[in-house]
Amino acid sequence: MFKNKKGAALLQVLLVTVILAGLATMLLRASLSRSTAARQTRRTVSAQLLVNSCMAEVNTLWSIKSPEAFARDMNQCLMYCKSTDTTATCSAANSERTHTCTIPVNGRNYTVTAEFTESAPTADGARKCELSYTVDDSQGVL
Repeated sequence: MFKNKKGAALLQVLLVTVILAGLATMLLRASLSRSTAARQTRRTVSAQLLVNSCMAEVNTLWSIKSPEAFARDMNQCLMYCKSTDTTATCSAANSERTHTCTIPVNGRNYTVTAEFTESAPTADGARKCELSYTVDDSQGVL
């Protein structure tokens, strides 16, 4: 009879331990998923703010062009042409399809690259240009 009481007490201790371990595991899992989601949201928002800053820089670059130079560059899917002649087509040696923005934030410099890519001409011969932005996260700080 004495042994049965010890066995019952041991069983109760083991049962309470299993319940507490299960609760601790659920709390840790919930906490980890929340912190992971918060970190991912912060990275996404930070990257979007960097892209928006580079987009403003590219828009400023385009706004200072003459209408002729802007039309020529857009027809060729170029960021800008190094040539001063605004009427002729821009040669491959004088053309730039990318623009790199360096954005200082809290003592660190982040690099965002804006790049024009050109798809095949449409049926009416018009060119379709796509502008994409890439955030360099080689430092792993975003």
